[in-house]
Amino acid sequence: MAKINNLAYDYTEYDQMAEPKSHPKIKHIRNLKLQPRVSAAVRYTITGFIATLLLMAIVFGRVELSKIYSEQTQLQTELSQLNEANLSLKSEIESKTGLSQVEEYAEKTLGLQKLDKSQVEYVEVKTDAVIEPVETDENIFVAIKKWFENVLEYIGA
Repeated sequence: MAKINNLAYDYTEYDQMAEPKSHPKIKHIRNLKLQPRVSAAVRYTITGFIATLLLMAIVFGRVELSKIYSEQTQLQTELSQLNEANLSLKSEIESKTGLSQVEEYAEKTLGLQKLDKSQVEYVEVKTDAVIEPVETDENIFVAIKKWFENVLEYIGA
């Protein structure tokens, strides 16, 4: 029977008439061709071999790193020794090239002597022989021309 107030139909009466569908049972058969051909022991052996290779690579890296660190330490000690030798050589050069050492070398080896008062000769310079620049009167046009020439000379034209 239809309801007066509702426009929807009641389909529950028709559900009993429909036949229930049965699902066919599917059997799963494993494809033997797709099964892994490598046994578990071989897989574990390969995994162990790879792990051993990785461990050996890490150990080798650590050994090389320690070699580099020891070489760096050796080079730093050599650098400090060379800096000390450089400092001692600089002080030796300063002692050999001091003023007293140069005077002694000049007197003993080269046979030079210090100047006496008798060896000093005085020279007279006349004041009239000194050249002094002459100031010229310049007008504004000459000053502009010189300024322009200086600018051209500055820029290289």
